[in-house]
Amino acid sequence: MGFTIYTATGCTRCKIIKQLMNEKGIAFEEQDMKAAGKEAFQKFYAANRKAIFRGPDGVEFPLLHDGITIRQGIGACVAYLLSGTKLDGFFSVGTLHKEWVDGIHVSGGNPEYTTEFLAALQYIKKGNNMKLQLDTNGLNSAILEQILAQDLADVVIMNVLGPKELYSQLAGEAVNITEVEKSLSLVTKFPEYKLQTTVAPVVREDGEISYLTTKEIGATAKFIAEATGSMKNPYLVKLFKPKECKDERFKTIEAMPANALLSYRTAARTHQVFVEIEKN
Repeated sequence: MGFTIYTATGCTRCKIIKQLMNEKGIAFEEQDMKAAGKEAFQKFYAANRKAIFRGPDGVEFPLLHDGITIRQGIGACVAYLLSGTKLDGFFSVGTLHKEWVDGIHVSGGNPEYTTEFLAALQYIKKGNNMKLQLDTNGLNSAILEQILAQDLADVVIMNVLGPKELYSQLAGEAVNITEVEKSLSLVTKFPEYKLQTTVAPVVREDGEISYLTTKEIGATAKFIAEATGSMKNPYLVKLFKPKECKDERFKTIEAMPANALLSYRTAARTHQVFVEIEKN
């Protein structure tokens, strides 16, 4: 079965994907959900509702379907057309609009495909004049270094998971903390960057589950200061949202009240003077 691309009238991102398919000689059928393809899209959406992201602003276009695989959003579509499933993990559906593209995860994919990942970023940013917002948790620092060298990101958000001693547990895999330190030093060199930490639940040595403590967030802020050489980084401390968590162990944990973050901010400000807390 060939490709079908579901679009919306006036969608610049849809035009970019159609252009790429034409460049690669890929035949496709277009269904414009605001025109003659409305009924076809409604049927497709009804049949694949669980696989299609629908945010506060509605469904993100384009949607690409090859009869088996669905890819949604400009990043995931470009990645699939250029490299098939090799770049899975690097891209997800973004939430930014106009010339901004997000949903790009430096730490999420297989570093064996760094060349292919960089080619996808190159196509989106420099081939089509889009601006890229990337995120990282510190892993795949060698990729981040190449992104910086090739000027392939306008904004980088680093999710600093926690203090050094808990990083592997919070990441869900063995982490070389030197790599995280390298990413922290690199992030500060991008045109714009933000650091953030979610006050996440941790499984303690006795099996008890509890949130990161204020002391541990203070240690995280100190870790940032040591790795970046600065106490003046833009740093956001965020609430954990149990209902949005994919880890079944943490879905039933009681949500932390927003005002609880005040004590975390105080602890972090010892080492990061510009720390802010997430506002609901």
